[in-house]
Amino acid sequence: MTVQELYEHTKGIMFEKSSSTIYDNYVIPNVNRLIRELFDMNNSERIWNEKTPLSKPPYVSQLSDEIKYEEVIVREVMPLGLAAYFFVDDDLSKYSIFITEFKNARIVNQRILSQEKIDAVI
Repeated sequence: MTVQELYEHTKGIMFEKSSSTIYDNYVIPNVNRLIRELFDMNNSERIWNEKTPLSKPPYVSQLSDEIKYEEVIVREVMPLGLAAYFFVDDDLSKYSIFITEFKNARIVNQRILSQEKIDAVI
């Protein structure tokens, strides 16, 4: 998924028009914040899927950049976090709703790895 696709998806769950540009200046910094914040979760998902974990977070610099994270992270977790971060300065009641949904999505999609699975990667 590209940053632009994530942004469009996020605007949709926020009931924001796709033509809206109100958050354009905040997309890249907040996506990078989420990439950093969800790095360990993404690596757990990669190990679960028998893929090599990433050695460092894959930061983005433009809307056309691909977010090189697992599908469940970019489709289920990141949009909720991005919406929460957009609302933190605008509407604290909406922020509260989205940050709760973001935290719940992190819990629901969390992978519990066995020591054997971890050892196999290390």
